[in-house]
Amino acid sequence: MGKNSRQRRDARRRAVGRSASPPPIGTDLRAVDREQIDALIDLALILVPVASALAPRVEQLNMIGERAVGPSLDPAALVIDEIVARLGSAWEHGWQPLDLVHTARRQGSRRAASWMALAVLEEANRSRARDRAPQAWVAQIGSLSDRHGTGTGIESMLPPGGRATVEQWQAALSALHLLRILPASTLLMPPPSRWDAARSTSPHPAPAGVQGGEQKAKMLTKVRSLLAKAESTEFAAEAEAFTAKAQDLMTRYSIDAALVADEAGESFDVGGVRVLIDQPYATEKASLLHVVAEANRVRAVWSQFMSCVTLVGVSADVEQVDLLFTSTLVQATRSMTQAHLSSAGFRRAFLQAFAVRIGERLAASSEETVASYGSALVPVLARQEDAIEREVDRLFPNLTNGSRRRQFDADGWHAGTRAADAAVLPAGAVES
Repeated sequence: MGKNSRQRRDARRRAVGRSASPPPIGTDLRAVDREQIDALIDLALILVPVASALAPRVEQLNMIGERAVGPSLDPAALVIDEIVARLGSAWEHGWQPLDLVHTARRQGSRRAASWMALAVLEEANRSRARDRAPQAWVAQIGSLSDRHGTGTGIESMLPPGGRATVEQWQAALSALHLLRILPASTLLMPPPSRWDAARSTSPHPAPAGVQGGEQKAKMLTKVRSLLAKAESTEFAAEAEAFTAKAQDLMTRYSIDAALVADEAGESFDVGGVRVLIDQPYATEKASLLHVVAEANRVRAVWSQFMSCVTLVGVSADVEQVDLLFTSTLVQATRSMTQAHLSSAGFRRAFLQAFAVRIGERLAASSEETVASYGSALVPVLARQEDAIEREVDRLFPNLTNGSRRRQFDADGWHAGTRAADAAVLPAGAVES
């Protein structure tokens, strides 16, 4: 279904309601028209949660598809076309491939997320996204392809001609429902409508950043190695040392980059990146990410609907926060699972206490590193902070602060505090 056709149909429904009713079960389906097919699809959407009620409607949809003289009257083809069209619209309104699959899992099920991934890959094939999109977008498509396979197009999703199963219809209709209610997201990278223009204005990477890129790659390799050791060791003292070195190394690299940019009169490279937060305990994990971000001069914005955090800051700091969050979450999870108590309340309190304490210690470590540069760094960081705040205001003009009352498990809270104390110490000297 094309964009204009979908808009006309939606407008007609808003203006006059459904002008056609779905054909009753047992009706001769040879004379069914397009509006009746649309009405039947809408009814099937309502019945998705109840397989026994959905099955007779799926039988009708398949019978119509089996007798259809073309895709314009095949319900399966119509649903696939609408999903692909709505995916294109979602990209224009700030959504990205991994965001959408993650949200499908959050709002539905693992099977719904897998089906949505196949739909995203189908849309990517139709729109030639791999040839047109920014590298970050292509990487997301590649990640989905690695995880979910390329499938066989619509044959693995919702086969036309009346051959789709009830399970396939359930997954397809769940995806369609989510896409119909999907709110706009925050635009963090160019949408498809701007891809060709972006490529034509910047066809080749700038050669000036090669040396800096190599230096960053070496730093990140060392940091990842340090954090991997911190995550794998069973000894708290070793984890402390490895994590402290990683924190100090990344902070110094970030500050050096900021000083170089400031001396050259360059603007700060401020942008946003989404970090997808998995269940269980997504809110508590987001709190941990928030304090790691705050300690490293990065703003963190939580989305309950998407179950993700948008990090806004200088690119080096954002990457640092992502790495540190991943590592500290691994350490927190390991300590939490080793505890004797494992109730949901204990684990929530554990993660909340871990986040509070880790934030305090990371902040102390960062402040110590910043102080070693002297007072000349203060105005540079102030200008950087102003640039970040302006970008946050641009991306989230209606941002509000919120909190909710929590009940704490005392044992979990104390255990989480102890684990955070063991995870990070103030940064010491970094070995060259």
